[in-house]
Amino acid sequence: MLPFGAGPASNGEFVPGAPSAHDRDVFDATLAEIERAAHRSGIERRVFLRGAGGVAAALTVFNLAACSGGSRRSKGGSTTSRSTTPSTSGGTYSVPTTEDLPACRRALAGDELIFDVHTHHVMPHGPWRQTAPATVGLVRGMLPQCSAPDRFECADREAYLHTMFLTSDTTVAMLTDVPGTGPDDSALPFADAVDTREFVAQLTHGGAPRLLVHNVIAPNFGDLHQRLDGMEATAATGAVAAFKVYTAWGPNRRGFALDDPAIGLPVVQKAHDVGVKVVVAHKGLPLVDFDRSHNGPEDMVAVSRIFPDMQFVVFHSNWDPNHTEGPYNPAAPIGIDRLLAALDARHVPPNSNVWVDIASVWRNLLSRPTQAAHLLGKLLSRVGEDRVLWGTDAVWYGSPQ
Repeated sequence: MLPFGAGPASNGEFVPGAPSAHDRDVFDATLAEIERAAHRSGIERRVFLRGAGGVAAALTVFNLAACSGGSRRSKGGSTTSRSTTPSTSGGTYSVPTTEDLPACRRALAGDELIFDVHTHHVMPHGPWRQTAPATVGLVRGMLPQCSAPDRFECADREAYLHTMFLTSDTTVAMLTDVPGTGPDDSALPFADAVDTREFVAQLTHGGAPRLLVHNVIAPNFGDLHQRLDGMEATAATGAVAAFKVYTAWGPNRRGFALDDPAIGLPVVQKAHDVGVKVVVAHKGLPLVDFDRSHNGPEDMVAVSRIFPDMQFVVFHSNWDPNHTEGPYNPAAPIGIDRLLAALDARHVPPNSNVWVDIASVWRNLLSRPTQAAHLLGKLLSRVGEDRVLWGTDAVWYGSPQ
């Protein structure tokens, strides 16, 4: 398996496009570069792949692919060369020569604190396997590979802890869940997420916890007052780091808006009143059953002006996988540009109380450095260099590394 793949990928919350001929060429060229570098370094390929050299090899090929004119399958020739300098302008990665392993480690390794704000696992034997067939189908489509007879165990608590804290450099993680209305249909009920947090705490020494948890709520299902009472009860446990909503998910495929006085605003007000000052919302990356009219960022930006002492995190940065990211275009805002236009309309300054994460976004744009450069440049300059958060959607893709 490559350090990271080329071409479209899904966290199960949207349907990716098929790999193009160019994507397949990048995959083949990356394998060839790794094989060549491992041989020159005198290291078994599998061992080489696990180190910084494997990452450098993939980024080297991504640089070359970004400036190539198309697919070698259609044009002939090879996508690889020994130069990593693109022939045209665009985003690139700065990487050393692949077989110079000490230089690769200096450039790509480190001991920084890494906080992954967007991670998942499931309880494979929970009632949701019988009561929520749509969720089962959603999760099944994004399970990582493993040897367990029940593939849902590939994303259970044990697999999560091993992947996040033993085989990656992640220091602290935030644990979240897919859409659900409560313990009977949630892939990771809140109580089980808290149990995971407590288990992690037993494995670490004193100090700050290494795992934080969301409480996912669905205020547009059932009685709103019961949902608000539930928020108060979970907040009283002291375990809620943030409340999370899927505004585009709802009964009969009808979502809600966070600035709606009938549903959204009471939820934000309750979070404020119980002392949970962080609200997270999935925006962009539409689920198959999403109400797209409620999947934009405008409502979240609006409530950020109403509650200036709270923090609002736009998961996935409102990225649209069907849109090619380029320079900011306020005249036709799509994807990231739609978020930026909402910030402009509300006169929200950079580094305010609106945040973004790049879970699944970065994974999909890794092999498209020019798009990646546009995306990060827009987020860092407009949302703010201190408001762009690292998220991976692990363990859906396997290791966050």
